[in-house]
Amino acid sequence: MSQSNGTTVSATQTGSQTPLTMAYLMLVACSLMWGSNHVVARGINETVPFEALSFWRWIVAICLLLPFCFKYLRRDLKIMADHKLSMFLIGFTGVFLFSVVIYLAAYNTTAVNTGLLNATTPIWVLLFAALLTVDKPRLGQWLGVLVAGAGTATIIAKGDPSVFARMDFVLGDVLAMMSAMVWAAYSMFLKRAPKGVHPLSLVFVSALIGLCFLTPLYVWALVVDGKPFFTSLDPVWPDMLKIFYIGAGPAFLGYMFWNRGVSLVGPAKAGVFMYLIPVCSSGLAIAFLGEALHLYHLAGIVLIVSGIWLVTRKKTERVRVTKP
Repeated sequence: MSQSNGTTVSATQTGSQTPLTMAYLMLVACSLMWGSNHVVARGINETVPFEALSFWRWIVAICLLLPFCFKYLRRDLKIMADHKLSMFLIGFTGVFLFSVVIYLAAYNTTAVNTGLLNATTPIWVLLFAALLTVDKPRLGQWLGVLVAGAGTATIIAKGDPSVFARMDFVLGDVLAMMSAMVWAAYSMFLKRAPKGVHPLSLVFVSALIGLCFLTPLYVWALVVDGKPFFTSLDPVWPDMLKIFYIGAGPAFLGYMFWNRGVSLVGPAKAGVFMYLIPVCSSGLAIAFLGEALHLYHLAGIVLIVSGIWLVTRKKTERVRVTKP
């Protein structure tokens, strides 16, 4: 006859923590990349049309990707061909639609409004997850989103709540909110990505799909609107270096890190890492643009880190061990 004793063990094995730790590190690195994108792009928006910026960043990304993913493509193309709809949705939302909407938003509203409204992405991710998937968010995850959102709002508003009362919503504000919804949808579609496809192949094909839509938009801007082929800056090399970085960092490495992170931890948990982007942007601006570090920066970072901990922490399941 069996008899229970008081010994307990954690249901989570030590080995399973390794991929989770790597996933979280990749999501942090991704936030750093995308935060730097906001800083670098400040010097491009005035001289490079958004159509050219969207197009050339992905040209750079696929050129960097091809040598690394070529050996996987022959096998993975057959798998992805059997999941045409999923691949189309991933490439259309994550590469084409998001690139266009986020740059249009930046061109048509203030930086405060764009940052605040785009930072609602984790909320949309949790809402979509609650409505469309079996991965229902926990109460702690909702609380983490609210806490991290408060930290983001603290940084964006520079600790002055009256900023929000003065916000005037215009077309750019609507686009910024749409960009958050588009990215949340992209994160959800990533869960439908074909199993067994290498992450490099997934990003490469997604970029090609997005470029199928970005290219006509870019050609239209050149031929019909008469916008510059690359930049109105003379000489052109400073903008060339900035666009190369945006293509190599945020577009190439950033998307790979994000895709892998989402595949390991799910869109609901990954989404809250978007709150790190304004933290990274602030840190880089302080380091490279000479901006001052204020108390509201520190308060916001504490709230954001606390929110991420609430979302990503795992409840330890304890089970009784029986001995004969």
